[in-house]
Amino acid sequence: AEKMDRDMWYIHGNCYDLAQFVPKHPGGHLAILSGRGRDCTNLFESYHPWNDRHRKVLKAYGAAPPAPDPFYEELKEKVRAAFPGGGPSTRMRPQVFAALSCCWLVMVILFFVVRSPLSCAVAGLIMGTVGTRLTHEGAHQQISCNEWVNRIAMFLGYFIVGPSLGWHYRHVVSHHADTNQEGGVDVEYIWIADALPSWLKMLATPFLPIGVVFELGPKSLVDLLVRQTFGIHHVDIRVGGLLLECTLWVLGHYFLGPSWLCYLCMYWTCGLIFLPCSQVAHAILYPDVRQHESWAKMQIAESCDFATDSDFWYHVAFGLTTQVEHHLFPGIGHHCYEKIRLITREHCKKHGVVHMDISAKKAFGALWTRWITGQPISVA
Repeated sequence: AEKMDRDMWYIHGNCYDLAQFVPKHPGGHLAILSGRGRDCTNLFESYHPWNDRHRKVLKAYGAAPPAPDPFYEELKEKVRAAFPGGGPSTRMRPQVFAALSCCWLVMVILFFVVRSPLSCAVAGLIMGTVGTRLTHEGAHQQISCNEWVNRIAMFLGYFIVGPSLGWHYRHVVSHHADTNQEGGVDVEYIWIADALPSWLKMLATPFLPIGVVFELGPKSLVDLLVRQTFGIHHVDIRVGGLLLECTLWVLGHYFLGPSWLCYLCMYWTCGLIFLPCSQVAHAILYPDVRQHESWAKMQIAESCDFATDSDFWYHVAFGLTTQVEHHLFPGIGHHCYEKIRLITREHCKKHGVVHMDISAKKAFGALWTRWITGQPISVA
């Protein structure tokens, strides 16, 4: 592949210098700078559902982007009609943010103040649900119109596990730029043992949650500062206050952290929730990009909704039982996805596109088969 200039943006096969636009970007600096030096076509398309200003801006800085995807444009029009208040009306609701913040405070007290194995295990459960949701929605700019609010939510929500910019590169940049493609770091990190025999993987399963959280947390320091890469995506040390965040994280845990046993307890309970719930709608589908002429149709083919009628799984899976809709509209709040799911399902039916919506039993069964056999299975 042709080497990309680290100071340019690559969208729809064209190269743009958007440096002068960065201070004016409505979504803040981190959002637009995260696309610098890489192909950010998917990010460009999915984060601008409310109007066409982004296409006009791009034209002002270089070649006009190609005509928009008709399938996606029609779907966006339906979503706009369903949410006439636009982006601000789809942010996280204040009462939800307040409730999550209170739970986060309990988590921090249990982990850094009480500091017992049991309290840290409970903190891990809160981290796997509440902390993950604050981090995830903050990283996707779903919480507030103010960039600093989203950035603080991302940083603090992830703090007991690791530096949040590791999550940002792994998930927002890698996963949403190349959704569910084989080799993507956000859907491949638990398949490191695919070469092992099934019986050995079954024996290793109880220890998997600890390994996963370590990979997503402390090891991110190595990925961010030493390797400076997540899969095919480079780390830009200039973006997001990387050095400051890593310093604060190391010092915070060095001076305030509990015992190693407490860390292991937190890792295990956190991973017990995060591992299956983050992977279940991701790692079981690997469509061939050449079979989908539409960008949006490819997004729909790359993941599935599961247990969409269950409030239990909605909360345990940190609001992400509607993965199809999340990949189409990552900047829209989780609480809006149920309405968007119904719109998307009807839209797919109209155009003869398969919209995957399966039970929790089927989804987790497919995930287990993926882990044991090393091969994805059909969930149709």
